[in-house]
Parts: sequence; structure tokens; C-alpha cells
Amino acid sequence: MNFTFNLKSIASIAFASALLFSCSGDDTAILDTPTDPGAIPTEDATIRFVENGTDNKDEANISGVAGGTVAGRVIFETESDTQRRLYVTRTLPGESPMPFLLPLDKKATRRATKADGSIDLDAENKKALDFTLDLDVPTVENGVIVYQFWTTTGRGDFRDPSKRRSQGVGTINVTIGNGQNPDAAVREFTDVKLFAPDSEGASATFFSLLDGTTYLINQGIEFAAFWDFGYYHLNGTGANLSSTKTYRTDVVDVPLKSGTPVEELNDTYFKLADTAIYDSITTSGDLKDLTVSNTDPELIEELKVGDEVEFVDQYGKKGVIKIKEIEPGFSPTQDFIVIDVKIQP
Repeated sequence: MNFTFNLKSIASIAFASALLFSCSGDDTAILDTPTDPGAIPTEDATIRFVENGTDNKDEANISGVAGGTVAGRVIFETESDTQRRLYVTRTLPGESPMPFLLPLDKKATRRATKADGSIDLDAENKKALDFTLDLDVPTVENGVIVYQFWTTTGRGDFRDPSKRRSQGVGTINVTIGNGQNPDAAVREFTDVKLFAPDSEGASATFFSLLDGTTYLINQGIEFAAFWDFGYYHLNGTGANLSSTKTYRTDVVDVPLKSGTPVEELNDTYFKLADTAIYDSITTSGDLKDLTVSNTDPELIEELKVGDEVEFVDQYGKKGVIKIKEIEPGFSPTQDFIVIDVKIQP
């Protein structure tokens, strides 16, 4: 029986796009080996990580046609550790890597998809993973689409492939047209509303620069890698934005409520902009010369409507926040801050 894996976002992460896996198997399997594991068609893009192997290949290049598919194969084998999760990202021309998830319309896949979008590997794949796939080629005229695959020994991070990595990162580059990526537009999130924190972590207080989503602290450890900064209000310092890692524990103990060690939480650094720049920013190049750096504070206090705040996240991406509205106070349902955000892709 043949079926297709359609890599798409789950509702809680809200990513829109698809990556198609075509494998042979039944409804009880997650990833299946090719019918003939020894045969690798020359037209396929194949990446291979075999521990102590002599013919490993971490990158493959293939040409594609917009609206079509290209064939690929992923081979990961390990002796010294155990592959527990599979992570997959895709980077569209001029954009940043985004997670791609296996579908939720197959029982085995639903069971295997973790809350952070990674795939919990079957017992048979924990030492050896070998699957074929058809990579969907979006409708773009020119550029390079980059697919990356890696496995981890535990919970990893889509933005940090080194975290608990077992095998990979394997890269498949799909060239469309002349292969020239367009100028990168900034990613923009508008009217983001962050509420005053609830002591139990049940308020939408934290924000992810990865997908523009707000998160509850008590959504749990699977989502912790997505949170970049949060909001709170104090009588002495008014409206404040703080990195997740340095968020005041006397306001809400984020490590305790999220079940995440503090060293695994994200850093974000802030600096008040000297002049209004937000509206003039359109491309990634407009942000590269911002002077904010990882020597600046991970907290910015006494924010006012109209303020613009430069920031850089722990992955080195720079951006600007514009403060649009503040409802001061401590109610996790009535008091909030509203911001717009632009960040490098």
C-alpha cells in the first residue's frame, strides 16, 4: 500500500505549507524503509549519516520545477547513542528555516507527533532510519529551497540543531530557475497582545519570534524552546518586556511552571531606539546595522506607547518592537500590552 506523508503545521504552531513524504508501508508505521534499501536512484537527492561510515554525505543538490516534486532519501544510522526524535525544517528563498511536521490524519503519526512538532521515532528507527520522500516544490520563480533533517537523543529545538543531536544535519538543496534568492523581506507580526502574568502561568504572556505566536507558561516543556520574551507590569517600573531566561521568578517562576530548566530558556536583548525607525524597515538589510547586541540588558522597563525597542535574539536575529497600547495593571485577563514586531527572516 502506498501513501503520502504531508508535512504541515499543527494548529497550535500555525505554520502554513507542506512537505510530502511518499513511502511504502501500512497504517501502523511512521517512517518506512524503501522497498529496495540497497538501491539509490541516481536522480534522487540522498543524504547519508552512518556512524563510522566511509561514504557519508551531508548535503545533496537537485533541480526542481515550481509546482512539482523532487525525489530524496534520508539515511541515519548510529551505534553509540539512540535516535529518539526526527526534526525537519524547510527554508524558502529569502526566508528563515521553519519547522515541517508530519500529518495528523494518520493514527500512528498523530501518536508520534510531539507537541513541538518533532517525530517520536519507532523502536525500529532508534538505531537506523532510512526513508524515501517526495519533496514538494512551492511555486517560486527563482531561488534555492533548503530542507534539513536531523535526529536527537531527546527533546531538541528547531532553531538549534546542535541541541541533543544524534545524526545530521543533512541538507537537501532544491534549485528553482536561476537559483538566485530574492531580497529578504522582514517578517512582521502585528497587534500582538501579551497579558499580565497569572501566578499559575495560565495567561498568554510569552511571545515566540519563530512563529509570532503567544504562549501560556503552563503549556509545558515541549513549547519552551519557542518562547523569546514575556510581559509584566510593576508599580515601580511600569510596563516591562523581559527575556524568558531572565523573567523575574517573583512575578512568575517560569522554570517551575513550564517544567523547563532555566539554562534551556531563551535569551533576548533589548535597547530603546533613539529615533522612530519601525515604519521605514522593509528588508533584512534595514535591520543589520542596528547597534543592539548581546551585551545589552535582557529586560527593558518603563515602556510607553510610541516607544520603539531594538532587540536581538539568542540566534543573532535583529528586530524592532513598536509599543502600540498599554493597559496597566496586574489582571491576567484585563491588563495587557499590544506590540508590533519586525525581525530578520
